[in-house]
Amino acid sequence: METNIETKIKLLPQALANKIAAGEVVSRPESVVKELMENAIDAGADNITLLIKEAGKTLIQVIDNGGGMSEEDALMSFQRHSTSKIKDYEDLENIMTLGFRGEALASICSISQVEMKTRRPEDEVGVCIKIDGNEFKDVSKVNCDKGTSIAVKNLFYNTPGRRNFLKSNQTEFRHIYETFVKSAISHPEIRFEFYNNDELIFSLKPGGLKERLAEVFTVQFTDSLIEVSAENSHIKVTGYISKPNFTKKAKQDQYFYINNRCFFSKALNYSVYTGYDDLIDKGDYPSFFIFIELDPKKVDVNVHPSKLEVKFEDERPIFGFIHNAVKEGLRKADLVFSVGFGKEGTAEDQDMAFLNPDRKNKVSNFNNSFKREAAENFTDEIKREPIKLDRQFYKEEIQQEKSANIYSIFDAVKKDDDAENEETSDINKLPHNTFEHKRSDESRFNVWQFQNKYVLCQTETGLIIIDQHAAHERILYEKAVLWLESQSPFSQQLLIPLYVSFTKIDFEIFKSLQNEIQYLGFNFNLIKNESIELTGVPSDIKHGKEEKILQELIDQFKEYEMSLKLEKRDNLAKSYGCRSAIKAGDSLKYAEMIQLIDDLFACKMPYVCPHGRPTIIRITTDELDKRFSRT
Repeated sequence: METNIETKIKLLPQALANKIAAGEVVSRPESVVKELMENAIDAGADNITLLIKEAGKTLIQVIDNGGGMSEEDALMSFQRHSTSKIKDYEDLENIMTLGFRGEALASICSISQVEMKTRRPEDEVGVCIKIDGNEFKDVSKVNCDKGTSIAVKNLFYNTPGRRNFLKSNQTEFRHIYETFVKSAISHPEIRFEFYNNDELIFSLKPGGLKERLAEVFTVQFTDSLIEVSAENSHIKVTGYISKPNFTKKAKQDQYFYINNRCFFSKALNYSVYTGYDDLIDKGDYPSFFIFIELDPKKVDVNVHPSKLEVKFEDERPIFGFIHNAVKEGLRKADLVFSVGFGKEGTAEDQDMAFLNPDRKNKVSNFNNSFKREAAENFTDEIKREPIKLDRQFYKEEIQQEKSANIYSIFDAVKKDDDAENEETSDINKLPHNTFEHKRSDESRFNVWQFQNKYVLCQTETGLIIIDQHAAHERILYEKAVLWLESQSPFSQQLLIPLYVSFTKIDFEIFKSLQNEIQYLGFNFNLIKNESIELTGVPSDIKHGKEEKILQELIDQFKEYEMSLKLEKRDNLAKSYGCRSAIKAGDSLKYAEMIQLIDDLFACKMPYVCPHGRPTIIRITTDELDKRFSRT
C-alpha cells in the first residue's frame, strides 16, 4: 500500500535564488561599482572608465581595455560560482586577485538589465550579451574595442522594495565616489576616468602613489603627508600618514590595503593613533594611506561578501609593526612649521600647539547621540530650582564693559587690549584658577574661569558651573537655526577675499548646501578647480580660522549624515555650532564670560548642548554646607 506524502522542503528556482543571494552582494549602486571595477583591475586593464547616471540608479557602466573574453567565457561568467580566479582550495589560500567567488555578475544581472560587450586582442570581432533579470535576451557578434564594457541599467527594477530603500542621489553618489577613490589609490599605475551624468569628475593619469593622492585630493593635502616604510622577512608596510597638525575632527581619509585590497580594521586604526602618541589630541584623527604586503596564507579575505573585513592569523605582530612604522616615520619627519605674522605684527602660530608639552586639550569629546530622556530629566531638575543671578549687578557689569568698548567673543572684529579700561586689564592679568575676582568685595555676583574649560558663576543659592564649549555650541546652534529659518543672516565682510579649495566630493557637498551655507552668513563665489572665493563670514568666526572652520563644517556634516541621519538643515546647524564654538583650552576675558552666560540663558533650551550633553551643573549652598558638616 503506497502513501502519498507531500514534501514541505523544495528547491528554490535558480532565478529566485539569485535574487535572494543578490542581497548579500548588491546592497546599493556602490556595490555594483565595486564588483565591476575589481573585475576590470583583475583583467589586467591599464585604462578604466566609470560612467554613472542618477547616482547609479539608472546606469552604471565600466569600460576597460583588459584581456576580454571569448563568447563561451562571457556566457559562463553570468552563471553563479563561475570564476577564472581559483580552481581548488590551494588557490583559495593564496588569493591575490580582488574577486574570486564568482557571484557578482550573477547577482547583478538578476536585479537589473545588463549589456556586456567584450573582445580579446586576438579576436577580430567581439560578442554582445543582453540580459534582462537573469533571462538571456540576445547574444550576437559586434565590433568593439579590446577589453570589456558592462552596462548595468535600472538597478532593482524588478525588486521595487529594495529600490525604495536606496537613499538620496547625493548619498548614493558619495558611496560610489568613495569606492572609486579606494580603487584609484590602490592602483596608481592605472588610468582612471569617472563621469557622473556626463560630467567629468576625475581623469587620473598613471603615476606614483603621491601623484595619485595629489590628483584625488589636493596638492596642499599631499604636501602635509609623511612617508612611512618598514619591512622584514614576513611583512612590508609602505604609505603615507598626515602630519600631526593636519588632523581632522572625523575619521576620514583613512585607508588600509592588504595586498592591494582595501579593508577596514578598528584594531589597526588604533595602532596608527598610538603611533602618534602625544602629538595629537584626543578626538583628532590623522589621515593615512597604508599598504601592507603579507603572505596571503596569513590572512583570510573570505570573511564577508563585501570583502571589506579580513582576518589575520595573528594580528598582534601586525599591530606592533604598524605602530612602530608610524612612530619611526614621525621621528624622521620635519615637524617644524613656519610662523607667520598677522596684520597687527603679532606672531600667529601655525598649529604648533602639539609641540608644546604644556598645551591644553582643545577638543571636547561629547556623545553624538541625543540623549533625550536624560536631557529632559536634567531640564526638569533645573526648572524645579531656577538659577537666580544678581541681575542688577549683572546689568551694571555689562554696561561698564560696553562703555569700555570691550567686544565679546561673538564679534568678528576685536579691539586692541589698550582699548579696555584699566580695571578690566588688571583683572585679565589674574590667574584663571584664582578665587579672587573683580568686585568680589562689592557684590555676590562673581564669575571666573577654571582651567580654561569651565566658567564658574555665583548665584543667590550657590554656584553654577558652565561648560564653555557646550554652552557656546548651544548658542551657535540656535542662532544657526534662526538664520536658516529666516534666511537673513549677518555676515562680516572680509577686506581681502580668501580662496578655499576642496576635494571633489567635498565640493559637490558644498554646492548642494550652498544656499544653506549662505544663510549661515558665508558669502562666496564658486570658481573653477573645486574652489571658492570667500568674501564674508558669520560674525562668530574668529579671524584666521575661516578656511579651517568651513572645511570642518563640511567634514562634520558628512559625519552626522552618516551616523545620525539628521534632516539637512538641522545637520548643518549642529555642524556649525560644533565647529565654530570656542573650545576647551580657550582663555576667556571677563566680558566674554559675562556675554556667554547672558547668551546662554537667552536660548530656548540653555541646559543641554544640541547633542544632549549638559551645559550647566549647579551646586547649592546647602549641599556645600552638608559636605563641610556645617549646621
